[in-house]
Amino acid sequence: MNHKSNKINWQVGDVVIHDADAKTCTMLMKVVKIIESTGLFKTVYINRTGNEKFYLNRRSVLHDPRRFDIDV
Repeated sequence: MNHKSNKINWQVGDVVIHDADAKTCTMLMKVVKIIESTGLFKTVYINRTGNEKFYLNRRSVLHDPRRFDIDV
């Protein structure tokens, strides 16, 4: 992990940025589902298309974009 572990409990619709992604507007993701049984967050990229339609991420790697001076 590149940054201190995230502790925010995200909600569906929240905009986040992944720990390993470049900290730019093109890398913003939106939480589209919370999988309660596993604690994973289903996310999609907002401003680009990735290789996958969605990604499953742990809370610890999904950061608040404002932490990196990115307006949402």
